[in-house]
Amino acid sequence: MTTGRVEVTAADIARFAEVKPTAVSNWRKRHDDFPQPVGGTDRSPRFDLAEVEEWLGRQGKARRIAVAERLWQSFESARAGSAAEDALALTGLLLFHLHRYPGAQSPRDKADLVRMMERAEHTFAEAPGGTVGSLGELLSSLQYELGTRLLALLATAAEAAAADGARATFDDLCARFLHQGPRSGLAATPRGLADLMVTLAGPPTEGPVLDASCGSGTFLLAAAELGATPVRGQELSHSLALLAALRLAFRNTDPAATAVSFDVHTGDFLRRPAFRPGRATAVVGHPPFADRNWGHEELVDHVGWEYGIPPRGESELAWIQQALAHAAPGAPVVLLLPPAVAFRTSGRRIRQELLRRGALRAVISLPAGYAAHYALALQIWVLRRPEPGELPPARVLLADSGEEQDPRMLIQDLWARYVAAADGDAFSFPERPGVARLVPVMDLLDDDVDLTPRRHLPQSATLGVSAETLDAGRTAVDETLRVLRSALPTVGALPDLPDLTEAARAGVRIATLAELAKSGVVVLRRPAHTERQRPAADAHRGQTGSAPPPTPGPGEALFLTARDVVTGRRPSEVGPAPDDIVQHQPVRVGDVLLPVTARSVVARVATAEDADAYPAATLHHIRVANTDILDPWYLAGFLSSVEGAHQAASTASSLGSHTRLDPRRVRVPLFPIDRQRAYGAAFRAVADFSRLLRTVHDMGQDLARDATEAVAGALRGRGGAEAHDAPAGARADVAR
Repeated sequence: MTTGRVEVTAADIARFAEVKPTAVSNWRKRHDDFPQPVGGTDRSPRFDLAEVEEWLGRQGKARRIAVAERLWQSFESARAGSAAEDALALTGLLLFHLHRYPGAQSPRDKADLVRMMERAEHTFAEAPGGTVGSLGELLSSLQYELGTRLLALLATAAEAAAADGARATFDDLCARFLHQGPRSGLAATPRGLADLMVTLAGPPTEGPVLDASCGSGTFLLAAAELGATPVRGQELSHSLALLAALRLAFRNTDPAATAVSFDVHTGDFLRRPAFRPGRATAVVGHPPFADRNWGHEELVDHVGWEYGIPPRGESELAWIQQALAHAAPGAPVVLLLPPAVAFRTSGRRIRQELLRRGALRAVISLPAGYAAHYALALQIWVLRRPEPGELPPARVLLADSGEEQDPRMLIQDLWARYVAAADGDAFSFPERPGVARLVPVMDLLDDDVDLTPRRHLPQSATLGVSAETLDAGRTAVDETLRVLRSALPTVGALPDLPDLTEAARAGVRIATLAELAKSGVVVLRRPAHTERQRPAADAHRGQTGSAPPPTPGPGEALFLTARDVVTGRRPSEVGPAPDDIVQHQPVRVGDVLLPVTARSVVARVATAEDADAYPAATLHHIRVANTDILDPWYLAGFLSSVEGAHQAASTASSLGSHTRLDPRRVRVPLFPIDRQRAYGAAFRAVADFSRLLRTVHDMGQDLARDATEAVAGALRGRGGAEAHDAPAGARADVAR
C-alpha cells in the first residue's frame, strides 16, 4: 500500500549503509542518479527513504533496510506533522489490535487502514484488566486525520508487526522514543529511579497506587512489577494517557506477568482530580516543575489546602498537598522534586506545617544528572499522610547521595534503617557524616525551615583516618613503586618495530582489517546501541588497583567503556544484559577493544578481568579468530602506534579535541607469526607498565586524600576542644 513518503537525513543514510556521513556527501557529488532532496534545508536536506533504498540496492551498497528501522524513520517523518506522542499513541493502538488479532489482514489501502483503526479502538476498549476514563472522548480529542505521513507510519507499523511481532514492535518504538529525552518533548523518569521510589513507598498493600502525573506510565509499570494492584493514573495529555494505558495493557497480555488492574484518566489533577481523595494506599510520581499556570487564582480558596495556601510560584507544594489529600491515612507519598522546594522563602510556612504535623519523613538528594535530562541534583521527598491522633515523628531523615554514582543501594539501606529505628521507637540510626543523619524536627523549625540535606550534614569533627590506615597506605604505595621500577621497559628488550615500508620491501603481505574480516581472520563488531548503562555503585576509587569489581544485579551485566580502556580500569558500568546475544557478544580474553573516539589512540587486549563483560557502544570490538595468522597483542600494539593511529583516524572527522576512529581501513603488515608474537610480548610489557603506573597514581591520590583528611580531622578535633573549653562569650563570637 502506497501511503506517503518517509523522509531521512544524510546521517540516517550513512547508518543504513554503514558508512560515514562524508561518504553520503561524496555520493551526492559523484552520482547524478542519487536521489534529490525532498525536504529539509540546504545544510540539512531530507530524502525519500524509498528512493534511497532503491538507489543503495542498485549500487550494491546496502541490503534491504530492516523494517524496524524503516518504522522509526516513518515515525520521525510523521512527528514532523503532528505531536510525537499523538503519532506514537495511535501507532500503539493499531499494534495492540494486531497483537490481540495476529491473523488480521494487512491494510491494502487507506480505506482498509481507517477500518482497522476503528476496530483497534474497539479492541482496546475491551482490553482485559484496565479502563481508561472516557476512552471515546480521549480518542476523539486526538483529532487525528489520516494524512499521508500518518498513513505511512501506520502501514509500516503493520508491516513491522507482521515481521517482528506487534508487542516487540511497540516496545522497541516506545523505548526509542523515551530514550530521546528532551527531543521527545517528554522528560521521562528513568525506570531505575521509578523502581527506587516505588520501593521507598513500601510493600504493596490492598488498594490502589496512584500517579497523578503519570506521563507515559513508568511509575505505574514499576508499581505493577512490584505487585501493586490496581494502579491508577491521571495525565493532562490525552496521548500520553493513552500511551500509559497501552503499556499496561500490553503488559497484561504477557503470560509470564501477573495481570494488574489499571485505570487511567485524562485531566488536570490540581483543578479536576479524577479520583476520590483519601483512597490511595500509596502516591508516587514526578509532578511538573515550576508550573506558573497551575491554577492559583482558581484554587486559592480550595478547602483542601490543609498545610497552607501555596504561593503562586510554588506549584510543587500544591502537588504535595493534593497528593497527601488523595492518600489514605497512614499511606506513603513519594515524589521527585526540584531542590528549590526545600529552601525557597515563599514556601517556608508550608514546610513548617508539614514538619509539625508529621507529614514529612525524609528528603534525599540525588546525584546531579542522575534523573535523566535534568542537570540539577533533584530530591526525593518521602511523606506520609498522618493518621488521626498519631504523634508526629521527632526526627526526619536527611540524606545526600551526591557522591554516589548509583545511589539506589545506599538510599534503600538508609531508608530501611530509618524505618527499623522508627518502628522500634529507638532512634539508633548510625549517623554518617556528609551522607545521612536523623535531624530533630525542632532543629529544622527555624526562620528559614531549610530542608536542604547538605546544610544539615556536617562532616566528622574527629580524626577521620587513623595512623594505621596511613601506614598501610604508605607501605602499599612503596611496594607498588618497587614493582614499577622493575617493570620499566628497556629499549634493548623491544624488537624492531615493523612499518609498512619495511613490509613492502620484504614482500610481506599487507591487509586492511576489513579484508581480514572478509577472510575470517578477525571479526569486527561495530558499536551497537544498548540500553543506557549506569556507573556501578562500587566503581570509584582504586579501580585500577585491588578494588573488587562491581557486582551487577539480577538481569544486569558488566559493561566495558572507552574510558575504562583508556585509563586501564576494570569494567566500571552495569546495565541491563543485552537480549540479542548474536549482536551483543560479551568480551573474551584476547579480544581487542578500541575506543570509537579518543584524543590519543589506545587499543586494549582483554584479560581475565574483562571476560564476560559487554563492550559499550563507545567501543569497537575486534576478535582475532585465527591466531596463527594474526597475534592479538601485535594487532593492539600496531593500532596504538603512530602509524596505526594515523590510519584509523585518517578518514574520520574530528569531534572537538577527540578524533573518531575507524579500524576497518587500518593496513596491518602480516609478518611471520613468531615476529608478531615477539612484538606483541613487548607491547604487553609496556601495557602492564602503563597499568602499574596508573595504579600507583590512584593509590598515591588515595594516600594524599587520607593524609589531608587526617590533618583536617586533627585540626577539627583540636578546634572543637578549644571551643568547648572557651568561655561562653568566646564561643558565641566563633559562632558568629
